[in-house]
Amino acid sequence: MGQLKEKLQMAMMMITHDLGIVAQTCDYVAVMYAGEIIEYCDVRTMFTARRHHPYTLGLFGSIPDLERRTERLTPIAGLMPDPTALPEGCRFSPRCPQCMDICRREAPPVCTADGHSIQCFLFKEGAHYG
Repeated sequence: MGQLKEKLQMAMMMITHDLGIVAQTCDYVAVMYAGEIIEYCDVRTMFTARRHHPYTLGLFGSIPDLERRTERLTPIAGLMPDPTALPEGCRFSPRCPQCMDICRREAPPVCTADGHSIQCFLFKEGAHYG
């Protein structure tokens, strides 16, 4: 696909949960949860940044570690919300290990620093991350 993309000078959109494929194939990454982009940055930043949306951290936690033998991967707790009955506030709040009261009441702001955007109250007020 990458060769075809280069040959035809076209864009390609990939939808996957496999961050290994993302690392090898993509230039930019948009992490989505329940129909919303909750984190966006270039692929290098995705794999080198120190801070991420809690859902993105969950995705990273579910990647197998080839250097360590484990019985099972670390899943993200809970289930996806029913798209016809989304929770009030942050859509990830029922599953978020860092959920605060405000997360259940209000939609989180999109916080951007150095081209890295995260939609989460944890990054509010111009916090610098990268």
